[in-house]
Amino acid sequence: MLPQLPEQADPRRLCEQGKRFEGRVALNKLTRLAPLLTSSEGEAAFQLAFDQDEQGRLRIRGHVVADLQLRCQRCMESMRLPVDMAFVLSPVSGMREAEMLPEPYDPLLLEERLLHPMDLVEDELILAIPPAPRHAATECAVDLEQYRGAPEAVESAQRENPFAALKQLKRDH
Repeated sequence: MLPQLPEQADPRRLCEQGKRFEGRVALNKLTRLAPLLTSSEGEAAFQLAFDQDEQGRLRIRGHVVADLQLRCQRCMESMRLPVDMAFVLSPVSGMREAEMLPEPYDPLLLEERLLHPMDLVEDELILAIPPAPRHAATECAVDLEQYRGAPEAVESAQRENPFAALKQLKRDH
């Protein structure tokens, strides 16, 4: 049985000890993620493995799976975004260290000695959300075809430039 994820921990110590954690967390417990969702019902499954690579570099490997309910920015209806993502982080103390990390490592800038391991799970879920979530065109309540070549679009393209009057005034003087 894997140990329970601690509230706070020293990532260096966890990596040196080779600790592994696995569990589930209710989405409504993730206070930074919940406001981004249309519904915070459900949960996320996660795995975190703290260790060191062959070069002795600290490494945190993680995997998170969840179904997030977001607002489609095209039709404004709720939509489901399945998330199934793996990540590899390496705790660093500064930008110089971060720049030296090889692929596939992402830097985890440690501003304090302790971190909240659940924040790693929440961060990855937030990063999985696209800037403008949208249904697939075939699933969206808005029919995109009805807007292609719509008269309003053609009219706006043919509208007179608002600066044309200024140009005319300049010519007259």
